[in-house]
Amino acid sequence: MALRMVALNRAADGRWFARKGIPEDVRGEYERLYGHKREAHLKLPADTSKHAAKAHLGEWLAEVETRIERIRAAAKGEGQPLTKLNALALAGRWYAWFIERHQSDPRTPTHWSTLKDHFIWQVLAPHAPDDHHEPHADPSWPWLNLPEVRASTAAQVREMALTASFLASEGIALTPDADALFVAAVSDNMSGAYDVLERRAWGDHSPDLTLETFPAYQDARQSGTGVGCWDLFGAYVEAVKPASGTVNRWRAVFKHLQDAFPQRSADSLTEVDARVWVGTLVTAKRSAVTVDAVWVASANIVFAWASKRKQIRVNPFAGVKIDVPRLPVLRETKAFKPEETKVILRAALGITNARDAFPRAKRWVMWLCAYSGARSGEITQLRGVDVTSRGSFYVMRLTPEAGDMKTSHARTVPIHEHLIEQGFVELVRSLGGGALFFNERPATEEVEDPLNPTRSPAVKTRGRLGAWVRDLGIDDPEVGPTHGWRHSFKQIAERVGISEKVSDAITGHAPPTEGRKYGAPTIEDMAEALKRFPRYGL
Repeated sequence: MALRMVALNRAADGRWFARKGIPEDVRGEYERLYGHKREAHLKLPADTSKHAAKAHLGEWLAEVETRIERIRAAAKGEGQPLTKLNALALAGRWYAWFIERHQSDPRTPTHWSTLKDHFIWQVLAPHAPDDHHEPHADPSWPWLNLPEVRASTAAQVREMALTASFLASEGIALTPDADALFVAAVSDNMSGAYDVLERRAWGDHSPDLTLETFPAYQDARQSGTGVGCWDLFGAYVEAVKPASGTVNRWRAVFKHLQDAFPQRSADSLTEVDARVWVGTLVTAKRSAVTVDAVWVASANIVFAWASKRKQIRVNPFAGVKIDVPRLPVLRETKAFKPEETKVILRAALGITNARDAFPRAKRWVMWLCAYSGARSGEITQLRGVDVTSRGSFYVMRLTPEAGDMKTSHARTVPIHEHLIEQGFVELVRSLGGGALFFNERPATEEVEDPLNPTRSPAVKTRGRLGAWVRDLGIDDPEVGPTHGWRHSFKQIAERVGISEKVSDAITGHAPPTEGRKYGAPTIEDMAEALKRFPRYGL
């Protein structure tokens, strides 16, 4: 949803304010629901910092835009009805959402108690009937359930409870009658939500038993019809065709999602569902870094893809984040240190068995990575046919025809003269045009499951090489056992004056700007630059 620009202004007394016009087609219903007809107003105290005021402006504007879209959806007949029991159940989901949204705010206990007092004494109490003030009046305030009181307080409840944002996060549009039932149920639970937030601000994170009192919400979209999470992943794989390594990393995510929501369609999952699920993922064996970089990221990518193609209405992971502790960084660079470089390359030089595939990989892959900055998986799948001459120098073609590549873009890289002197080209000629660093599998007629691809021999070889480097004593977890060569190559290239544009072309890094895509270096430019790349001295 694109937000229209609204100016943040400051009055002479320091207070912040902003105004947004209400479109004519929704004015009547907006006034009924929120108490404003032509403009929505944001007002902030004078002691609000500019940074905080801008943050409030963004949240407020998103809330107003969401209200407008909800009204339009209901006008088109897209709203769903609610029973009184289901309205209470939906209010339970709002209760969990509201507390989760605010409990990490750096607010004081007084902030939440003040909001509660305002809600009770400024929003509700002014609508009390005259007999409420008599000595023997019912202390439970039964008059709150009167239709005229519900109608008079609804706009302020919606404002304070952010009901439009909640319904948008759930992908729900309600009919006017259903919305009135829902807001009434929210109103009955506002004070309790503020109590919990006040306790959280005091540092009390004991379980909130109120959540157990809400009935289960029955969403018509949750009947089990529609595409499930696993099938949605299958549709993504079929359409996008990601690398097999990506499929293998992500399949555990969607298996877990399917197990967590076995009777639910992917379209029925809400932001609350996503947050609750993500909250269970960090374990002793699964770090927050992994959850953030693989689990949350993959779910967000696949559901966003489905949302753009209208296979689901809302991406429930769009706003889901996870706190990743900042780990101490003890290493100056992710490149290999000179002594680490010597250990690896000396060990490689000591391999004399050229007959068998894995010894050949140990002998040559690290050296090829060292002089090209290539990804180790791009080298382990190298074939004899990919090594050719180009005028006065030799090149190797790294291509997705040989196997998966991160970018899926082929590139041709000059081979450093030191590798030629060591006999790499002669080795290639002796082996022919096939795979250089693994034994090729015999052809089979079996159809591979696209959601469970077999790890290729090149990938297995890459993994074995990583383990071999670790066995050599290169065991610092802050440097990759094979990926460190990419950092080392870029570091040395910069040091000897090879331009970033040329080194990016050699290593296969994407240009950082649109302009840098123009005038790409030629293979001759790269070969000339590699002449300045120094030999590794052992």
